[in-house]
Amino acid sequence: MEIEWATTIINPKELIHISRGDRKVIYKYLTQFKVLIPQRIESLEKSLEAGDRKTVRQLLHQMSPQLQFFGIKNIVSPIRRLEHEYETIPIEELNTLVDEILIKLNLAIKDVDLTLEENF
Repeated sequence: MEIEWATTIINPKELIHISRGDRKVIYKYLTQFKVLIPQRIESLEKSLEAGDRKTVRQLLHQMSPQLQFFGIKNIVSPIRRLEHEYETIPIEELNTLVDEILIKLNLAIKDVDLTLEENF
């Protein structure tokens, strides 16, 4: 049975390629995403609230490969920018960029939830 991908922000192409279409492997990656990303979102929000630029950068850097793997649209560029400019970017701009990333991450979680609900 083919997996239905009614996603708005995730592009499952890389996930399907890496898993070779194996439903069990896809399920593993989806559930891993569902567990790890909310935890990292929470840490990211706390670090942002505390004005801890270095931890914000580290968390985004840690998440970047997984987010690329899930093909989350328009997220790599702002993360790369924050990785390089985290010390010098004005705090308002840093907050705005991270808020935009958080919106995309929350949408990605909804995509993963929907995919799991409809297919597994």
